[in-house]
Amino acid sequence: MKQQPILQVSNLTKVYGREINLGLKKFGKPITGAQNVSFSVSKGVIFGFLGPNGAGKTTVMRSILNYLKIQEGEIIVFDQDHRKDALEIRKKIGYIPGDLAVYDNFTGDELLKYFNHFRPHNTEFLEELKTIFTVNLKQKTRTLSSGNRQQVGIILALASKPEFLILDEPSSGLDPLITAKFHKLLKRLKKEGVTIFLSSHDLTEVQAICDRVGIIKNGEMVLVEEIENLRRKFLQNVFVRFSSSKVPKIEEIKELTFVLEVNQENNGNFKLKIKENINELLNWLSKYKIERLSIEDSSLEEIFLHYYD
Repeated sequence: MKQQPILQVSNLTKVYGREINLGLKKFGKPITGAQNVSFSVSKGVIFGFLGPNGAGKTTVMRSILNYLKIQEGEIIVFDQDHRKDALEIRKKIGYIPGDLAVYDNFTGDELLKYFNHFRPHNTEFLEELKTIFTVNLKQKTRTLSSGNRQQVGIILALASKPEFLILDEPSSGLDPLITAKFHKLLKRLKKEGVTIFLSSHDLTEVQAICDRVGIIKNGEMVLVEEIENLRRKFLQNVFVRFSSSKVPKIEEIKELTFVLEVNQENNGNFKLKIKENINELLNWLSKYKIERLSIEDSSLEEIFLHYYD
């Protein structure tokens, strides 16, 4: 049975600035941050949100939280309107911004005490977080490294054990050991029904922990797909060696509509990148005698670079 979406984004459009006419001169230029963006995130899912700097990721995330006023579209969170019910929604959300900033003159413990006035901590879970993360919460945050400040931000966002996490580059600055512990924690929270919306430049991270992924380019969603389906359906690497009696020309292979790229390697193998249905390739290969054939799912990085090529 399909879970009810925790987040439903429909035709979100956000434009920054506008053009002003003063006499015969024009000043300013509208810049589109997001254009007709639509997707949903179900309960208990880790959704990876991908795109380079300036693609629109932060615009979408801040719009969900009602930090930005959108011109068009609808955003529903927990079956509530993101504008009318913004305060109620935020009580259930833990947020880590990409440009994390905390009060420099506070210690981590003092920040936790301060935040507790607005959103009570889950005491048991907070104690667990203190054992997972290694940052010294008794130090002033101005004395901490960027990685340790990031740990403080994660603890602050998770301390109330919210139902929905919106994480913008959460692993930024973390060392590999802490990152591994953090990923393990996110997977466990997912099993407990917590929904996680994760933006990351680390494609290995997204592939390791996400169930579903969305790719945004120039403010528009170009793909929303399950991770497993994405690797199998959209891009595959094929290694083929033909028998010496009959070998197609590389130009002939390049003309095939389902082939994105082809290279002939020193050992005589052809390496092909193909999209979508493998059956088209198999039908074409049936005209030849094949000495060796192997097919591999592509990595998320290869798929991402294909969409941004």
